[in-house]
Amino acid sequence: MTELPIIRPVEGKAKTGWHRVGPALARLWARIVDHKVAQWMLAYVAFAYACLHFEQMMGEAFAWHAAIMRVTTIGLIAGVPVTISLAWYLHKSGRHAEAPAHSAEAAPAPPEKSIAVLPFVDMSELKDQEYFSDGLAEELIALLTGVSELRVPARTSSFYFKGKQATIPEIAAALKVAHVLEGSVRKAGNTIRVTVQLIRVDTGYHLWSQAYDRTLEDIFKVQDEIATAVVRSLSVALLSGTLPARSAVPNAEAYQLYLRGRFHWNQRSPEDFRKAMGFFQQAIAIDARYALAYTGLADCYSLLPIYDRKTRATETMPQAKTAILQALAIDDGLAEAHASLGLILALFEFDWTGAEREFQRAIELNSKAPAPHQWYGELLVNLGRSDAGLAESRGAVALDPLSQVANLALGITLNSARRFDEAVAQLQATLKIGKKFADTNYFLFEAYANKHAYQEAVAVYARQKKLDGESAANVDAFKTAFANDSWPGFLRQRIKALEAEQTPAAEEIASFYARLGDVDQAMNWLDKSYADRSARLTHLRVDARYDNLRADPRFARLLQRVGLAS
Repeated sequence: MTELPIIRPVEGKAKTGWHRVGPALARLWARIVDHKVAQWMLAYVAFAYACLHFEQMMGEAFAWHAAIMRVTTIGLIAGVPVTISLAWYLHKSGRHAEAPAHSAEAAPAPPEKSIAVLPFVDMSELKDQEYFSDGLAEELIALLTGVSELRVPARTSSFYFKGKQATIPEIAAALKVAHVLEGSVRKAGNTIRVTVQLIRVDTGYHLWSQAYDRTLEDIFKVQDEIATAVVRSLSVALLSGTLPARSAVPNAEAYQLYLRGRFHWNQRSPEDFRKAMGFFQQAIAIDARYALAYTGLADCYSLLPIYDRKTRATETMPQAKTAILQALAIDDGLAEAHASLGLILALFEFDWTGAEREFQRAIELNSKAPAPHQWYGELLVNLGRSDAGLAESRGAVALDPLSQVANLALGITLNSARRFDEAVAQLQATLKIGKKFADTNYFLFEAYANKHAYQEAVAVYARQKKLDGESAANVDAFKTAFANDSWPGFLRQRIKALEAEQTPAAEEIASFYARLGDVDQAMNWLDKSYADRSARLTHLRVDARYDNLRADPRFARLLQRVGLAS
């Protein structure tokens, strides 16, 4: 652990306080919109105009005295603060119903040693530096996470409220933190201005604020200075005031390309994964020793087949392993690289011992990163160690409570652990965070089907297929099949439709045949799934969908091939 130097203010900038105006006005406007003050005032202005217009017409018709007009006007002006007050108090809880967290009143006080880093606002003239402002906030989260005493919500949860109309107290209540760091970035050419402020939520006081004018070559120094200043501001009563030493500093241009890659990687779509690969490859071309860029590239190759059914793991996983081994050759102490290697060993090579070793190493290097806990939890449940696996999965959610990925993974592991009611509840909670994320509805379909709640299963399956872009006619067809011939009719109709696709989803078809009890066809499609190295094969030992196959020797041999035999 090394202690970093104290920050010195940018001359003439931090003393004025003008750099606080933008975020303060943004928060004020969010409060105004939240309480529907603007809507009420527009309605009141329309009402006042109508009243005055009506009075003018009646005054001309009946020769009313001018004093009547004055009294009416004064009354309407006096109604302005009344209208604002009514709007404010009648709608003071207007948005809480949309938040996925419990209300602040019901929640216990957050731990003192806690802080959320919110996404920084892009103040650049062209508004084209979102990747940079997001990346700066993400790097600060990573730096502050290195302080062992400090609880820092992970990136996904801190970014959940980005673009949403939420106040600082509401965000802090959802993330269960006592402090919030917010700021903005203005970038022009090779120069940047970063403004930041540290807020204590319960009082609203600014514990510290600062402005920095730097060149891009100094961005890593700025990150260290900001993180150190936060720790110093909290250190009197809470922290030791030190940060872990930074690893090797990459080339500034390569770093910007890396941030662009991570920006697209975080969007979690096939198109964005491919864009991210391009940026990571460009970063590596500039700085061949940039271990994090190799790790980002490996993560794209690993996850692309999961998010894109047209991509085969056999095409991408060898490239993922090449990239991650290069990352570890450069920096064997990189937690992200060990976690990524563990994922490759589990999903593609079915090397469960090696994967467990890598996940444990990643957690040892950075216990506050959610992904290693999430992936390790899935591995343990798939090996039949449900209690330990669920503890890891819940740990990932605790570290990143608003992460759709972590919450979905917990739902999947609960389903694999055959805790179907809990899986349904968890997956429904995941849908409240994001209604369209990945295949959440599909896994909810599986949980319902496993508990024989077939009507609910078909309903959420229809919802998922609509999100996937399947035609209304196709959706109506399997709903009709279910209405006419119950669950077997639905399964047969879906098998026929899926087998007719240009790139059939072998694992899904196999599971439907297994549910029907057609062992031969289920095994034929499972063999195809194995040839493609489907990630879902890692669940075979515990997957309730395949219970009808467990007595067949071919299924036992398949379990041996994937290293999951008892």
